[in-house]
Amino acid sequence: MEDWPELTIGEVARRAGVATSSIRYYESIGLLPDPERVSGQRRYRTDVLGTLGFIGIAQAAGFKLREIRQLLEGLDGQPGMAESMRLLSQRKLPEVRAELERAEARKSWLETASECTCETPDECTLFPDAEVPAAASLPVVRVSGGGCRRSPQP
Repeated sequence: MEDWPELTIGEVARRAGVATSSIRYYESIGLLPDPERVSGQRRYRTDVLGTLGFIGIAQAAGFKLREIRQLLEGLDGQPGMAESMRLLSQRKLPEVRAELERAEARKSWLETASECTCETPDECTLFPDAEVPAAASLPVVRVSGGGCRRSPQP
């Protein structure tokens, strides 16, 4: 009987590579079913490891816990998770594209900063001009051969 509730929360945490507090939290929000109890201690079936793996992969892909719950609910219904997966993924892609653009801006800024020779922020294009309101996000800095030093103002 491989599915017999035999795993303690500590064993599940060790095998799945997650904290016991995460397991308890996932139970409290309905991502994991309440386990059976033996003398008051949680006992899990081995299939909980697959569910925790699913949750971990979905989180790594950028899904939020409420979205992961939708995916898990789709596993039990017809036609499975495919429709939920497609819909959630289509909604998630614009967020990921925006993250990539922000990461590219950070990379560009850091590459330029790694060669900066400016003495003060006032003379450096990496920082907002004191005359111009600061942007809420990191600017994309395009430098062509001349470094990040601002051109002297006439």
